[in-house]
Amino acid sequence: MPAMKIAMSVLACALALLAGCGVADQYATFLPKALRQPSTEPPAPEGEPDVNEMIRVGGDTRPHRIAGRGFSACVKAMVVGPMNPEPQPITLLVTIEHGKFADRHRATTQDGCATETYEKVEVAR
Repeated sequence: MPAMKIAMSVLACALALLAGCGVADQYATFLPKALRQPSTEPPAPEGEPDVNEMIRVGGDTRPHRIAGRGFSACVKAMVVGPMNPEPQPITLLVTIEHGKFADRHRATTQDGCATETYEKVEVAR
């Protein structure tokens, strides 16, 4: 009888250690559900943002980088350069994550902005 208790204790400790090491994921059938790791649901996909409205309202805000994936849009803008006070046209690739500007940089040929069609949007000042 004491040997059976010792064997059960060793088995229970081994299962608890395995559950803590990540071996017992949410699909492990050798452990009760209470000892399994919780399942993680993937985040719901974001709806497509209204890029024109975002540019119109916050075209002059500085973006910052955040983690995750979002949407990208090609934007043509008239920008004053540091050496030339006259506005020059440039094409930017704007990344939008969670409904906010996440990143923007000058578009390259790999971005595919040359084949896009553009719509004029007036920025609020």
